[in-house]
Amino acid sequence: MHLSHTDLLIILVYFVISLILGLYCTKRASSSTEEFFLSGRRLPWWLAGTSMVATTFSSDTPLYITALVRSNGIYENWQWWCFLMTGMLSVTVFATLWKRAGVMTDVELTEMRYSGKSASFLRGLKAIYFSMFLHTIIKAQIILAMVKILDAGLGWDKWTAILISSAVTITYSLFSGYWGVIITDFFQFILAMAGAIILAVISVDKVGGLGELVRKVSAIGGGNQYLDFFPSFEAGLLGIPVLTFIAYMGLSWWAKYSSDGGGVVVQRMASCKSERDAIGATFFFNVANYALRSWPWILAALASLVLYPNVKDNEAVYPMMAVELLPNGLRGLMFAAFFAAFMSSIATYLNLSSAYFMKDFYMRFIAPKATEKHYLAATRISMLGLSMLTAVVTYFSESIVGTFKFLIAFGSGTGLVFLMRWYWWRVNPWSEISAMLASTVVSAFIFIHYPQMQYFEKLFLIILISTSVWVSVTLLTSPSDENKLIEFYKRVYAGGIGWRAIEKKLPPTSIRAATYRSPIWEWLTGTAFVYSLTLGVGMLLLQRTTEGLLYIFLGLITGTLLYKGMSRGRQQEV
Repeated sequence: MHLSHTDLLIILVYFVISLILGLYCTKRASSSTEEFFLSGRRLPWWLAGTSMVATTFSSDTPLYITALVRSNGIYENWQWWCFLMTGMLSVTVFATLWKRAGVMTDVELTEMRYSGKSASFLRGLKAIYFSMFLHTIIKAQIILAMVKILDAGLGWDKWTAILISSAVTITYSLFSGYWGVIITDFFQFILAMAGAIILAVISVDKVGGLGELVRKVSAIGGGNQYLDFFPSFEAGLLGIPVLTFIAYMGLSWWAKYSSDGGGVVVQRMASCKSERDAIGATFFFNVANYALRSWPWILAALASLVLYPNVKDNEAVYPMMAVELLPNGLRGLMFAAFFAAFMSSIATYLNLSSAYFMKDFYMRFIAPKATEKHYLAATRISMLGLSMLTAVVTYFSESIVGTFKFLIAFGSGTGLVFLMRWYWWRVNPWSEISAMLASTVVSAFIFIHYPQMQYFEKLFLIILISTSVWVSVTLLTSPSDENKLIEFYKRVYAGGIGWRAIEKKLPPTSIRAATYRSPIWEWLTGTAFVYSLTLGVGMLLLQRTTEGLLYIFLGLITGTLLYKGMSRGRQQEV
């Protein structure tokens, strides 16, 4: 056993505090399904935004980032940094649209947007697809990371780690619902960030400080291989690193299955008390997620190249550092931080998976007229069942990075149709069904039969084939009922050129001027603002002072432009 009794006591205290915070909310969460899944739609921006950050900061995140840096260097983080562009779309566009829709889950939008039996079929299909398949893979990835952490800290076997690491989370999630998730997220995020910063500081100190870190890592790479913020163009524009980077920045961000927000972010936006709070929460999330969280993990990963040059399992290095570099007490705090990151994400995905299953399948198709008491009992049973399914899938999972890349590729055939359903009236249920089916079949075929194919090639083929399929199906099938489309338009005011055919059916007074205000400028300036902060902070830390200050200055300019643009937009909508 690598953890001392002091460490174990600290972890135990953390568990007790989490249980107390979670169970404190049981009575409130048990009053209705809306309280259990959305906290009564009364959350302020700062609490919902912190919960977004905490949820995406999972036990697998530092292990995943360590593996990226150790394999190819800092620039490989564009694999997930590219999703900022989707995140800023949520700030400038989708936070408002989702809040106006008034849904409990993103799947519920299906029968608001489409009509007929095909819409009902799609809603049921997506409820099962997300709750029992996609989210099961995501939760398995998170638990797998905790398995590796507990193996390094306690030497537990896989089944023991799976069962014990999940027990406390499942307990308070069953009783306290979304209220428990939100309240514990705030506490868990602070603890998880503290642990990440402590390990980064100590690991860099072991190397000799930031200056020595840069010098020694440069020596390992024979230059700046691991320190470059962008892939090298030495191999030309057709070099694999450059083409992969282009695929991340040109394809991944808009093609992923959560291109218009995604379930976790939508749930938090829906739980906010106003549109303004939903926008504020999503903006705070993107700044914290990219500009603030990245660097403690990246610095620790760079230090690991010097301290652990010969370790083959790159994903296991981060918990190894926590065990071997930290003294008693701090080691316990670090493992409590691991549990905090883990529990925040698992509780969120467990709650959301159950929301999909209950709201969009069970309550819609199985027992539409049951009582709230019945629904709450069925919700807790579904959470247990989904947890058992996840445990089995986790046992057969091996790679965190491999799972993450598969998820990106797997969902990449559906991203565009999820965006276009807001902006093109012609999109119908069969568009989404065909996109999901094509993406699943093509992804499975490529990953099974062509495992050696370059990642950017896989991504391109999946997107090209899936998009060709769903666009063809859209044009060959009938659109949704005109009255349903008019109702949806009036509800969310998505508008734009793709809705002109519907706007012609409406009196001029029903078409808001805000419908035509383009959010592209705010999206561009917001994206530039957060990227500038992210790169500027990193360059300052790695002794590239002039470049770092230039990026920070660019961040100040683009941040000012973003503020002015969004202020004008709000004035136009008043």
